[in-house]
Amino acid sequence: MAQKELLFSTAYERPPVTTVLLHPLLTAKFYQLNSYHLFWFTPRIQSLDLRLALKNCIDSAVNAGLSVNKYHYNEIIAVIKNNYTEKDSLEAMVVDKVFTDAAIAICKDIYQGGNIGSLISYDEVSSKYSNVDDEYLLSRLITVQSGDSFLQLMALLEPKEKEYILMKNELKDHFNEKTRFQIQQLANSFNYYRWIHHFRFDKCIVINIASATLRYYEYDSVKLKMKVVVGKPATKTPRFAAYCNQLILYPYWNVPSSIALNELLPKFKRNPSAIDAMNMQVVDGNGKVVNHYKLNWHSYSRYYFPYRFRQSTGCDNSLGVIKFNITSPFSVYMHDTNNKTAFLSASRFYSHGCIRLEQPIELGNLLLNNRLDTTFLQSCYKEQLPVPVDLLKPIPVFVIYSMAEIDSIDRVKYYKDIYGLLK
Repeated sequence: MAQKELLFSTAYERPPVTTVLLHPLLTAKFYQLNSYHLFWFTPRIQSLDLRLALKNCIDSAVNAGLSVNKYHYNEIIAVIKNNYTEKDSLEAMVVDKVFTDAAIAICKDIYQGGNIGSLISYDEVSSKYSNVDDEYLLSRLITVQSGDSFLQLMALLEPKEKEYILMKNELKDHFNEKTRFQIQQLANSFNYYRWIHHFRFDKCIVINIASATLRYYEYDSVKLKMKVVVGKPATKTPRFAAYCNQLILYPYWNVPSSIALNELLPKFKRNPSAIDAMNMQVVDGNGKVVNHYKLNWHSYSRYYFPYRFRQSTGCDNSLGVIKFNITSPFSVYMHDTNNKTAFLSASRFYSHGCIRLEQPIELGNLLLNNRLDTTFLQSCYKEQLPVPVDLLKPIPVFVIYSMAEIDSIDRVKYYKDIYGLLK
């Protein structure tokens, strides 16, 4: 093979790099911004220091809950001390792109959180900001000139909030004492935290399934914290990012078909009067309430039931007096409840997937800027028609499964893997 064909043409007789780039489009955009010049292997004095700074950041990736092997580590180690001459320019550019791709990848993960796609099932939020995030990262990276400035960039991208720093110190200071399971718990928490807080939303809601709690943030400060009830292991609450766009005052509970057919229908076939006792209604395909005493209940089964059940409005409604619509595809929402005693339990995994709120009126008031008619809700009117109230601006809602959090006395608290999601 001729020397021109070798990627490492002098001291390192190695085969050409065939690394698949993690972010090929962003890497291409970076070199367009850099006028297609080398960035990591230039003749400048601090070029090696810059490469070493990238290597050091990858070395310490584990302290931020990330995997060293993700960032072309072996390829970088193999060529980090290479010096290229003018005749090696084509080969140098191939290697330079590997370094750039690694830098973009670790910057993104430090800034946005790593492997978020594996931690949630639906994300309506991130795509709206991906271009802005990418432009911000590239504009910062392109200005780096030395090892010190690269380290400064990494520090800039990482959260500064006390909660995050305490969790990071927990892992860094006690890494050898932690089990593999605890390390994974912390790693997931890091990534959730970076993902949610890098948006810098003026308002957002974070529901942690693992701790069965809700936090309402305004400018990264917790304005309201409450207990919630979430799905039991058989009917898990899904993990997602979407928006709360509307409140329903005095909502109907339109019973999901799985509950209607498997739980309620057998009961009502045995005793139709139980429909009245539960403040339920039978509704036909046109949305009209039908007289359930005139139905031939023996002709219905889980395979044939041309109606649906809904619970009429009032304080004894399963959704209570207020429901928070969320724009996810899972038919999951937040709501009040007529069973307040559930919040007394330390293990609040009881629902069919929806999220019951301990303080729904307080949250509604915050989302509506104190425009909520609390007297109207507390009057517990029966047969009140539902009243939809649109939010002036949809509020991001993050439903996550974070098994490590900072408690009220600044200690890391670990939660059980009640859903069995960590293997």
